[in-house]
Amino acid sequence: MIFLAAVLLFPSLDPMNVHAGDFLDRDPREALNSANEAYQAGDYLGAATEYLNALEIDPSSSNSIFNLACCYGLMGEEELATLYLRRAYISGFTDLGHINRDPDFDPVREMPLFSTFLDSLNNASAEQNSKLGEIHWFDAVESFYYRVNFPEGFNPPTAVPVVIGLHGLGSSPDNFMRVWERIDNPNFIFVVPQAPYPIGDDAYSWYRGDHGTEEWGRSLLLAGNYVLELTKQIRLEYPVSDIYLFGFSQGGCLALYTGLSEPGLFKAVIPASGWLAEEYIRPDLITETTPMQIRLIHSPDDRGVPFEAAKMAEALLSENGWDIQLHQVSGGHLVDMDELNLILSDLGLTDNN
Repeated sequence: MIFLAAVLLFPSLDPMNVHAGDFLDRDPREALNSANEAYQAGDYLGAATEYLNALEIDPSSSNSIFNLACCYGLMGEEELATLYLRRAYISGFTDLGHINRDPDFDPVREMPLFSTFLDSLNNASAEQNSKLGEIHWFDAVESFYYRVNFPEGFNPPTAVPVVIGLHGLGSSPDNFMRVWERIDNPNFIFVVPQAPYPIGDDAYSWYRGDHGTEEWGRSLLLAGNYVLELTKQIRLEYPVSDIYLFGFSQGGCLALYTGLSEPGLFKAVIPASGWLAEEYIRPDLITETTPMQIRLIHSPDDRGVPFEAAKMAEALLSENGWDIQLHQVSGGHLVDMDELNLILSDLGLTDNN
């Protein structure tokens, strides 16, 4: 009976049939793009369908499995949210700090099946950590890559602006570089580095640990130094006029932190759905203003980073004399490309002639 069941579940393929491997020609990115669009529009059932379509092509993507669990969480589907969170964790999405904080699971977080499973993950992790001994930190050198795109007609040694784009949690340079395709006539070099901490399949984080912990603060400092070192490297490799920082979510927080840490290096900072890590920035860096411009992009409907974070950053920095603007947009936790294009045009970074 077991053998027959297996045959029914996994029907044999004819390896001599030219169409037997047609599934290899399917690209999960189209389904993932549709899933992300549906998610941002609040169509969680549609997003779940597209994530399943993508996972049928690439079942190893722990990030997609986790996003699927989030969709079920938002729909209040406790059993399905628990099932796919378990599968995501087994596949490699083991960032318990993020899982415990993610508001997408709020509708099911207190339900018995989900809460019991989450407690089991946390208890198992705590038990394992207790056996492993204390954690101490040291800094070491590591190599990371970045993606780079050049404006049309780029002709060294003519100096051009550079925009460093910092992706959000769970993204990567390959994913975030798609922003480039939606920028209107860019006349700048676009550099997208990889965050240092892998959290899943082609998914990275700029920080370690929970916000506010020693681990998180240390990783924020290291990430800021990382961006500053990258800035120096870019100046050595390309003819650069001005450098701008643009970041989304985690990357938005890092862009604002790094810009305020060394404001003389940057012409402007553009955080989208980011926040100000005020407790990690020396007070004198907030009060000693420079000509660096700050352009915040945020939506009141943002579920990932509350809109209040942008309002608080605007209030604090504007009262200290910074050239800061808050661009309120609609939608959820995403980069509003229309607003970004307007800001880039205003900064002279696109050619609309």
